[in-house]
Amino acid sequence: MLSDAGIYQPFIEADRIICHLLREDRASLHAHPERLISPREAEFVMNLAARRARGEPLAYIIGFSLFLDREFMVESTLIPRPETEILTSLADEYIKKTSGSGILADWCTGSGCIAVTLAARNPRWSVYAADSNQAALLTASANCRFHSVRERVTLIECESPAEALQIVGEASLDLVVSNPPYIPTAVIDTLERQVRDYEPRVALDGGIDGLDVCRLMLVELPRLMKDGAAFFIETGGAGQVSELANLSGQAGRGLDFIRSFEDHRGIDRFMLWIKSKKE
Repeated sequence: MLSDAGIYQPFIEADRIICHLLREDRASLHAHPERLISPREAEFVMNLAARRARGEPLAYIIGFSLFLDREFMVESTLIPRPETEILTSLADEYIKKTSGSGILADWCTGSGCIAVTLAARNPRWSVYAADSNQAALLTASANCRFHSVRERVTLIECESPAEALQIVGEASLDLVVSNPPYIPTAVIDTLERQVRDYEPRVALDGGIDGLDVCRLMLVELPRLMKDGAAFFIETGGAGQVSELANLSGQAGRGLDFIRSFEDHRGIDRFMLWIKSKKE
C-alpha cells in the first residue's frame, strides 16, 4: 500500500507502523519474524497504513518523532528535521566550550526538541522555550516532562522577543538558538503534500521572502542577550544566509555575523551571530 502510494522507503515505514503496534524496535521485530498478530491488530496496522498512503506524516500517525536519539511528541508542531539536529549539535558544542552554568533560549521552540535536548545534555544550564503557538507549547511542556527537564525549562508564549523582556530579563541570556519559520509564503503551496497539508502553517510561513521572523529576532534579541552572547539560527539556505549577513553590524542591531555552517548536503544553512561588546 505504501509503495503504491509513492511513499519514500515504504518498507522502513511499514516496519515503524508495526513497531508502533507492538511497542518495540525494528531489531526486535526482525529478530522474531515468526510472530503472529491478531486480525484486530492487523486491521489497526492497515488503518494507519491507509492514513500514511493518503499523505499524512508518519510522525503524526504514531504520535512522535525521533530527534538526536530522543522521542518527541509532535502534536500541533513542526516535525523535527535532520537539519535542526545539526543546529542543536552546533549549539551544544558551543556550550561544551564554555565553563560553568548559563542561560539559553530556544526561540520558536515548537515541540521543544532543541530546548529539551540542550537542557538534558547540559544540566547546569537553565532554558527558556518561547513560541507564539499555545498548542505547540502544550506539546513542548509534555516533552519537557517526558525527558525530566521541566523544572529547568521555562515556557513563554509570545509573538516576539520584546514581549518576553519582563520574563527573561535584559542582558540575561548567554545563548539563543532558533529554527524560525523561513519558507516564503508563495512557496508553501508548492511543498510536498505531507508538509503543505498537515504541518502547521505558522511554523513554516516566514513572509514574502521567508525572513520576517529572522529580521525581527535580529532587531529584538540583542536587548535580552549579554555582551558576547551567541545566537545560532537555521535558515532556508545560502540565499537567506547572504541576505541576513548584509544586516551585520548595522546601527542599533547589536549583533555581528561571525560565520555560517553547512548542512548534511553541503548547503550553507546555519548562522552564528555574537552580541557586540560595548566599548
